[in-house]
Amino acid sequence: MSESKRLESLYGIARALHDQDLDVKSILQTALSMTGEAIQAKHGCVITSGLDNLVQDAYILGTSRDAETERRLWNLLINRGLIGFVHHGHRTIIVRDLTTDPRWPVLPDTPLIPRTGSAIGLPLERAGKTLGVMILIHEQVDYFDGESVEMLDAIANIASAAIGNAVEFSSTRASQAHYQWLFKDSIVPIILTDLDGQIVDVNRQTCTLLDYDYKKLTQLQINMIHRMGTGPIGTDRFASLQDGHQIEFRTSAWTSVGGEIPVVVRARRLSFGDRDLIEWVEQDISPQLELEQLRADLTAMVYHDLRGPLHTINSSFSSLGRLLINHEQMTILNLIQVGMRSTRQLSRMIEALLDIQRLEEGRAILNRKQTSLHNLLATAAELVQPLAAEANQHLQFMIDDNLPFLGVDQDMIQRVVINLLENAVKYTPDGGIITLAAGLVDYRVRISVADSGPGIPKNMHRQIFDKFSRVKYHDAPKGIGLGLAFCRLAVEAHGGQIWVESEPGSGSVFIFTLPLEGELAAV
Repeated sequence: MSESKRLESLYGIARALHDQDLDVKSILQTALSMTGEAIQAKHGCVITSGLDNLVQDAYILGTSRDAETERRLWNLLINRGLIGFVHHGHRTIIVRDLTTDPRWPVLPDTPLIPRTGSAIGLPLERAGKTLGVMILIHEQVDYFDGESVEMLDAIANIASAAIGNAVEFSSTRASQAHYQWLFKDSIVPIILTDLDGQIVDVNRQTCTLLDYDYKKLTQLQINMIHRMGTGPIGTDRFASLQDGHQIEFRTSAWTSVGGEIPVVVRARRLSFGDRDLIEWVEQDISPQLELEQLRADLTAMVYHDLRGPLHTINSSFSSLGRLLINHEQMTILNLIQVGMRSTRQLSRMIEALLDIQRLEEGRAILNRKQTSLHNLLATAAELVQPLAAEANQHLQFMIDDNLPFLGVDQDMIQRVVINLLENAVKYTPDGGIITLAAGLVDYRVRISVADSGPGIPKNMHRQIFDKFSRVKYHDAPKGIGLGLAFCRLAVEAHGGQIWVESEPGSGSVFIFTLPLEGELAAV
């Protein structure tokens, strides 16, 4: 074949493939038919395969049989014979004589496969990825020479580009159709914007939630729907999303009539072919917030209703104690004291629960005043001493003389110390030692409670300060795990820190620090 004839054939094939409108089957049929005609090969086949190495599309030259009916055979041949060698070897292979080359498959009941002549297998590849294989068969032995191989390699490159474009287009169109189906029928509102925040599409749920019609919404910027200036997006609100990060934040969405709806927004960047978009999934959390408020109101009501009867019981015990102070039977006084201690303990628990709710809502400490830490610690120890005595435990002190006055909520910090001491009493065995220590370290007051209990595993050191979290020991005292959660919130509300140092079997030391404020005034 002359050079001009060869170039004319290549141009004709390229133009014909371009006219197939990105349809894979049409491209395969056109590429194989025109290539066979160009090199005078009457038989051949072309297949495409997926990541699973199974045949996706196939076309046969030189027979009226439908390749689709032979799918089982093609899936067999892709792993053996010439097709398999080309597919897995990623290179052109020539079989000079079909009757003697072991790479040519001889299978029973396959009349569509010629048994004589020569064949060539060409890999169809794009960007290092195998798309398929083209096989051409000529009735003449040793037909494919260097000139024909060079031309077929050029045709394979043209066909690979056309098939690759068609496969990519088909895959993108299928993905977009699938996403559009999910997008339009989603039960949650979804907004799509470009990378500058211009809304380009919304689903039906968005129109319902925000009370907008579709046309009006697609004329707005996303910052006309969300309060965007605060939170994780900040002033440069699209930078992180343009880098491909996914974010989640709470905000308010504005309706068409100016109403506000609390929402959780999950935003991420998506690619549709050559177009990048940002997806904003809106979750209306109004019912959740209403439920949380109802639960908080109910909890506060219960706690407040409990405080009244407990105060009455405690006052009654106090009055009885004063009336019977000279009574000859000390047993009666001891029982009254036990009752008073129990009611005070219940009162502290209720106050802690109320404070947890208040602190989680971010409400400020209301009762700050200059407080003597010596007096605070002494009062806390005095209240816990009877419990330690009942358990035959020894309470010892390591408190510096120069502790300052601090501007704190005295009752709250005192309850922190009492909680830590009562925890130590719970977990320290009979005859054990509990140490209350306090001093100045790095311009902070450091207060600690050490016990000789079973210790705490390292993986629980942070978790035990969460609500309802407890370390489970055999025969351990029961509780609901709110005491340490209160301690953490109370200390952090004062600008301090709290942690535990412990190893299993070696006891625990609970430590918290409070920052100094103003002049230090030693007691």
